[in-house]
Amino acid sequence: MIKTGMLALGLALALSTQAAERQVYLVATVQLDGSSLAQSIFLHEPQITELQGCLDAVRDGQSKRDWLLYRHIFRRDRFKGFSGHIRYQCGLSELRFSSWHDGPRYNKPYLIGVNDDAELSVVRTPSQAQCMTQLRALPAARQAQSFCAMGNQELQP
Repeated sequence: MIKTGMLALGLALALSTQAAERQVYLVATVQLDGSSLAQSIFLHEPQITELQGCLDAVRDGQSKRDWLLYRHIFRRDRFKGFSGHIRYQCGLSELRFSSWHDGPRYNKPYLIGVNDDAELSVVRTPSQAQCMTQLRALPAARQAQSFCAMGNQELQP
């Protein structure tokens, strides 16, 4: 009886540890030049477990213009009359996101940061304006590594 309880406890601890493992994410952000308007997506490939794999996938995707991993499409047709650029960052996080599907509703403001150790932090804020206020309140070093963007994915519990 005690052994069964210990086994169940050990299994529960192993599962909770596994659930909290860091995953590698690609954060793709489209920034409208000359403004603070940005949209970000959080992409995860289960087979990429090391940061270098993400960096290699970004290099290959940009050079070949064919994203075999972290598949997404930058729709330049939506930027007629505007100029914008896309930025890719790889990061590690215990956070989980809903799957990404491109659509018109990028209505979730996030404060996003990737520090020097490639640790990804994402905080949902009530509005884009409040995100900018929180961003400006960060220490200068963290401000330089952070930005506000709208997303259409949910942070998972």
